[in-house]
Amino acid sequence: TSTEALLKAAKSKGYKTTSDKKSILNYVTDEVNLEDGITANSVTIPHSTLQKVKYVYDETNQVYKRYARNKAQTDWDTGNAITTKNIIITFCDNYTLTDSENKGRQGLKNIGTFDGYYITNGYAIPIKCEKESRTAQTQYKDLKGNAIEVSDGNTFINICPQDAKIEIE
Repeated sequence: TSTEALLKAAKSKGYKTTSDKKSILNYVTDEVNLEDGITANSVTIPHSTLQKVKYVYDETNQVYKRYARNKAQTDWDTGNAITTKNIIITFCDNYTLTDSENKGRQGLKNIGTFDGYYITNGYAIPIKCEKESRTAQTQYKDLKGNAIEVSDGNTFINICPQDAKIEIE
């Protein structure tokens, strides 16, 4: 899709297209240095038995290239690799939805405090992800309780079950 198409659809449905809420992420212009963290040149996230996402760090361009089902993901129009500067992983409670299709779709119980990781520039640190209510914005904090600073650039947030076998190498 495109921003233009999304705005057109939102307008036709009467949805708001602006907000007075501040960003949930504390972006900074300086590179965030997590060298006290663990090395994160490769991050594998199994979302299900069918869907495994992998990010591989490209040190030259300081971004992570995204792979799904062992295939590099590319932009439909340009053919360029899909990349991200930052990765946030949140572990939360999940349950199987009951619907007429029985496809094992998952619901998330993401209100409360959950463990996670913030990953950027080849390193990862453990974080806490806090959400006070269904309408509250999630807060991402380091283990000292401070809002994490996020490198300027795009961010992929991955929500995983508590028992997901994440691999960070």
